[in-house]
Amino acid sequence: MALSVLSQASALNPGSDLWIVPDLEKSPWTAKLDWYLNFQVCKSSRHQSPALPEFLGSVLEQTELNKPAIPAVSDQPLMIASDKLLPNKWVVILPWNEDLTQWTAEIFRIWKNLNEPTLRIFMPPGQSTGNLQIAWQTHHPVQEFTVVLD
Repeated sequence: MALSVLSQASALNPGSDLWIVPDLEKSPWTAKLDWYLNFQVCKSSRHQSPALPEFLGSVLEQTELNKPAIPAVSDQPLMIASDKLLPNKWVVILPWNEDLTQWTAEIFRIWKNLNEPTLRIFMPPGQSTGNLQIAWQTHHPVQEFTVVLD
């Protein structure tokens, strides 16, 4: 099986376990999927880690203990288990950084870490499948996934 392009009408049909989409602001597909995912994408984009209360900060300072630092990283992929909401297992929102080669490398890393599930990539606006194929071939010679264009 080689890379195949799905029509917009069949984009949300079963066939792939892992769906990769650009971030919410960059893709109409992500907004559409967010509705099916009970707005988990939108909610996560507004999430802010709670700040350490002032009182606790001063106690830690007085006792010379280290303050826990757990910074929120906004440019990391968001994985949502979607098997109860969509005909797949996971949706990964991968921030689009305007560099298809780097974006594809990150898709490949995620795909490999999940033991190479069947894959569907929802392309960022204005990107071509030809360039995706070229970028993918630097990581893996076989292109067994589907692509959905904007």
